[in-house]
Amino acid sequence: MSTIKCSANDVPQMTREDFLRRIGKINVWKRGGQRAPHKPLLLLYALGRVLSRRKRFLAYDEIEPRLKDLLRNFGTPRRRLHPEAPFSHLCTNELWEVTGAQELRRTEGGTFWISDLRRTHARGGFPSSVYELLLTRPEVVLEAANRLLQRHFPDSMHDEIRDAVGIPHTPQVREEPQPARDPAFRNDVLREYERRCAVCEFDVRLGDELIGLEAAHIKWHSHGGPDNVTNGLALCGLHHKALDRGALGLETDRSGIRILISGEVTGQSKPANWILDYHRQLLRLPRNRGLSPLPEFMHWHQRYVFRKPPLT
Repeated sequence: MSTIKCSANDVPQMTREDFLRRIGKINVWKRGGQRAPHKPLLLLYALGRVLSRRKRFLAYDEIEPRLKDLLRNFGTPRRRLHPEAPFSHLCTNELWEVTGAQELRRTEGGTFWISDLRRTHARGGFPSSVYELLLTRPEVVLEAANRLLQRHFPDSMHDEIRDAVGIPHTPQVREEPQPARDPAFRNDVLREYERRCAVCEFDVRLGDELIGLEAAHIKWHSHGGPDNVTNGLALCGLHHKALDRGALGLETDRSGIRILISGEVTGQSKPANWILDYHRQLLRLPRNRGLSPLPEFMHWHQRYVFRKPPLT
């Protein structure tokens, strides 16, 4: 029987600085180019509950379906989802507390047995010092949410995640320093793709200004993707979102780079065809073919983002 402590009650008072520092240092599971966003998603869900002034603790069997939905929609595509993992391991960051943890069995990897979590109706939530800080200072909730989103997810997904966990879209908060982005990336990508979407050739302007055309990272910037044209695509807002959500992928063949559409994409309307009709079509390449997407970035996206299998 495990006796590992799973609380942060030894911290008598939590300051804003302490809390944000812990948020910035959460250790997420990683292997190769893959990073699992389980802890960030559980924290975002819990932060949304604080803004709604919900009770501090919530039973695991209530958290499980909500966290599964978040992992399914915003996590790395997997056949099996493991909401019990962040529920167990977030304790090591002194940001989470599980009632009766000493009576719960753990696997060799330190995760609580799902059967125990369900059988005992184990409850989890922020430690009291954290909860009191967040209740009295909602601006800290918004700061923490911003940091989690910026560190672990591409910009195109932020608003959808905020909606899913009940956090406002435009918090006025202080930002922590983020990994430097090359300010020339957008202009370089749009110029190389002749200011047209590489999928559908969308190029609408209002006067001299482009509307809805974006420079997308193939390998996400939050996961180490560089600000190079070879890791970029000029995409309209719809196809940028489809790329980041894994509805759209890329593969190479003898003819060039082909667009793949996930088999999970469905729809009967004409707008649905704005995605479905591009399955197996050739991607439009940049003017300088030497700046075409590199296989290493497309392979990363195929492995960790694209929702397999593709349409048949």
